[in-house]
Amino acid sequence: MLLEFIKGQNNQLIPSDNETFERMQKIKIGDTVFVEYKPRRNYQFHKKLFSLLNFVYANQDHYKSVNNILEAVKFRAGYFEAILFHTGEPHYKATSIAFHAMDDIEFEEFYSKAIDVCLELIPMGKQELENAVLTYL
Repeated sequence: MLLEFIKGQNNQLIPSDNETFERMQKIKIGDTVFVEYKPRRNYQFHKKLFSLLNFVYANQDHYKSVNNILEAVKFRAGYFEAILFHTGEPHYKATSIAFHAMDDIEFEEFYSKAIDVCLELIPMGKQELENAVLTYL
């Protein structure tokens, strides 16, 4: 379970939403809890990825949805894991790019690879694509 906090004055962690607040109410005073620190990823950069995917979707005829393009990009960029069935047959699953799964550095690496994959899908130069993405924001 992920709970989200904002650091307040005097090093207090303040629940940032109702779910976190309600969960905190169930922790007794004096209880010890473990917290994994992970800074929040830049939401604007996340929006930029979806601008890229929407632009590619609008300029191609093969994929049926933006999510299909995202899954294809994940696989072509190497963001997947192999799961072996008991028969030894592999099954491939795309890994998550969710906020809790990647920090800014990992997401920037993914975005760079996503640009390269998208350039395989639509015929244009890298700078031209990056400029077009900015107009889709």
